[in-house]
Amino acid sequence: MQPNQIDVDRIQKAAHLMARLWSDEPSKHDQHACTTWRAADPANEKAWQCLIQAQGHFGNVPKDTVKIIARSRNISRRHMLSLLGLSTAGVFFTGSYIENRTMSSGQDYKNLATATGEIKSLQLSNTTRVVLNTRTTLSMPTASQFKLDDGEVFLDVSTTTPYQIETQEGVISFQQGQLAIRRTDDITRISLFSGRNIQLHGRQMQVPLSIKPGESMAFNAINSSTMSPANPNSIGWVTGKLMAQRMPLTDFIHELSRYRKGVLRVSPELSQLAVTGVFSLSNTDQILHQLEATLPIHVYQLTPYWVSVTQA
Repeated sequence: MQPNQIDVDRIQKAAHLMARLWSDEPSKHDQHACTTWRAADPANEKAWQCLIQAQGHFGNVPKDTVKIIARSRNISRRHMLSLLGLSTAGVFFTGSYIENRTMSSGQDYKNLATATGEIKSLQLSNTTRVVLNTRTTLSMPTASQFKLDDGEVFLDVSTTTPYQIETQEGVISFQQGQLAIRRTDDITRISLFSGRNIQLHGRQMQVPLSIKPGESMAFNAINSSTMSPANPNSIGWVTGKLMAQRMPLTDFIHELSRYRKGVLRVSPELSQLAVTGVFSLSNTDQILHQLEATLPIHVYQLTPYWVSVTQA
């Protein structure tokens, strides 16, 4: 729907219906009212689709803008266009996607980032490769330093090359091998798959810790978890795969949600179900279809950016 076709009243009605369906427990009456309204007039369906398309512009919190539209009174056409991310050129939005990209060593690595669903591979030299997972922010203050603000990276260094990797929780000294670092929720997890021992120094730790190949550990600024075996499945994303071996469905859906824009919810009681398999991250919708076909679950897709997984 182009800007000159925007019907403010219909968009507001669509937003109102969508907001009701986004409640924790939408009623059958709400679902029926939405279906009936969309079918009543082709213009209603166009307004609904316009709202869905614009959600790509909202990023990971599409419902916030929908609520603003639904609750606003006497909203102007210009304000509506702004909220929907529209201009005279039309709709600006991108869907969920996976992008593998190799960059040459001559480019600027000082500030690197990946969008939702994007995986980026960077060849820093003939002996050093770094791969950024979805929603990752990484920088290189110097040629031998990394700073990971958020997200996940994989380092593959084939010859002895001293590197320091800094997160909010501490500093990791690494020379050679294959290392994965993930930072989420104020916790950093490191997994060393091969190479030389690495040193970890939490910001408020009294003494550094040593991690051997095949080991994994999570830590914050003060404490660290017990050592556990490094799980090769956890780096399947480096090759564009989500790998699971008897992973609770709730954990699997949480991992999958990192690669999708919008909201992907799962009922807590489904934690009793387990997922095993190798899934291509190039199509997260297909993964949901596979799960629905093999497990006693129902995948309810209100819009491409709002999906709920419940018990069948």
